[in-house]
Amino acid sequence: MPLPESKLTELKAICKDLRKSILKMAHAAKSGHPGGSLSAVEILAVLYFEIMKYDPQNPNWHERDRLIVSKGHSTPLIYSVLAKAGYYKGDDLLTFRQLGSPYQGHTDRLRAPGIETSTGSLGHGTSFAVGAALGCRLDKLNNRVYVLQSDGELQEGSTTMQ
Repeated sequence: MPLPESKLTELKAICKDLRKSILKMAHAAKSGHPGGSLSAVEILAVLYFEIMKYDPQNPNWHERDRLIVSKGHSTPLIYSVLAKAGYYKGDDLLTFRQLGSPYQGHTDRLRAPGIETSTGSLGHGTSFAVGAALGCRLDKLNNRVYVLQSDGELQEGSTTMQ
C-alpha cells in the first residue's frame, strides 16, 4: 500500500537530516566511510520511522523488532538513525571515532543503546540474524528480524558464495 504524501514528505525530511548527520560525523572524525552510510539512508529511515517496532526508553524490550546491521562501516548512519529515533542525543554524535566515545567505527552493543550486535568481522550478519529470528520464534514473540549487508560483505565469512 502506498504511503500518503504527508508521510513521504516526512521521510524525505528525515533522510535529509540523516545525510547531514552522517557527513558531519565523518568530517568531525576526519575518517569514516560516508559512502556506505549514505547508500542505506532510505532503507533505515523507512524501517525505523515506518515499519519497525521499538522503544528507545527500553532498548532491550523483549518484543522489539531487531535490525542486524552487518554492514559495519555504516556506523555513522546507524548512530544517526538511533539518535533521530530517540535512543540518544544527536549532539554527542560528533564524538564519533574518538577515544572513549560509545560511537566507534564499528558498533559495540555494550556501549551504544539500540545496537543489536557488535560488528567488525564481515559476513556474519545473516547467520546472527537467523539465530536471533529462531530465538524470537522459540520465545513465541510477534516481531521481525531484519538484516542489512553490503556488497563487499557478501564475499566474506559465512555468506561467501563461490
